Amino acid sequence: MYGRLISGWLLLGLLTPQATTADDGGSIGAPNRVTIVRRSIRQDLGAWVVDYRLRNETAAGLVVVPSEIEVKTEGWVSNSRLAGHSTPRRAVVALRPAEKAWAEADVIASEDEAERCRERVSLAVWSDDLAPDPTARPADRLAPISLAPGATGLVRLRFDHQHVVQGACDPLLGARTVAFRVGQETFRDEPPLDVEARVAEPDVSWPEPPVERRDSRYYVSAPDSLHLQADVPGRQYFRYPDRPVRHGARMRLTFWYLVAHGGSGEARARLSQYKDTPTSCRVIPDGGLDRELTTVGRWTHVETFVRIAPEATVAALEFRLSSDSGIGEMWIDDVAFEPVDLDALARTP
Repeated sequence: MYGRLISGWLLLGLLTPQATTADDGGSIGAPNRVTIVRRSIRQDLGAWVVDYRLRNETAAGLVVVPSEIEVKTEGWVSNSRLAGHSTPRRAVVALRPAEKAWAEADVIASEDEAERCRERVSLAVWSDDLAPDPTARPADRLAPISLAPGATGLVRLRFDHQHVVQGACDPLLGARTVAFRVGQETFRDEPPLDVEARVAEPDVSWPEPPVERRDSRYYVSAPDSLHLQADVPGRQYFRYPDRPVRHGARMRLTFWYLVAHGGSGEARARLSQYKDTPTSCRVIPDGGLDRELTTVGRWTHVETFVRIAPEATVAALEFRLSSDSGIGEMWIDDVAFEPVDLDALARTP
């Protein structure tokens, strides 16, 4: 039992002790086996990430196992910018890493998944030789790790806002109390997660078209451009993959196009917005943009602004050549879809 309790100190050392061990006083006055080197907090879009850098202060190695660890977080959370989230609500999440490394609880209960809000808390532990990428997310299971004398490790708690529309970009705000328990000992911390660091926008962009859809003969930016051909089945149309968008954001869509002389029919660009939920994907009728591309024979630049609908989660862009005679070619280059006026969103109460 003694060796198993030592392993628990890796997590216990990062928090202020609220209770001592048994009546024999064996641990009273003893030096900490693990100390905190650093604590850091950062916002990852709609999530908070709390990292604790710990050091093994003993002359022996420590093995961290999840079987005796329990974590409970609680706090009053809200976000005044979001519909339905302005009133603080209590969020309590109990996590047992021996079963799985994450747990969640309702903040706003609803039978409609699109209206439901939850907080998910994940736990992960790494040693120095397994240090994660800064963007790494915790796994479903917590694996044991070991720390050599004087070595450091990383304990990460991630607080995710689980909401179909707003969760990806807007964190739940409010100080949390974090309690760890191993055996009969409980330790507490209060990370301040009540001030949004920035207005977050999904850090994604549309990928380059597949190699077989590119043409190196014509382009604005080397070495090639997207090529559409009315006379080749499957090449009259191209749709970029759905990409996440921030609800309510103002976006700038830009691209260059070149329509060849001698074609028939029309060339079009269409942007669509969708509300994508776990049970459905619904197009938002008023969120679209459909434009005919009328200039022929020279590269033409298009710039237009789009307001993302309040319920939108993803957007898709497509280009199309339609021709009854099957004659026509078009090239597309330098497609960009970028947010503007994020400062204005930040000032929204």
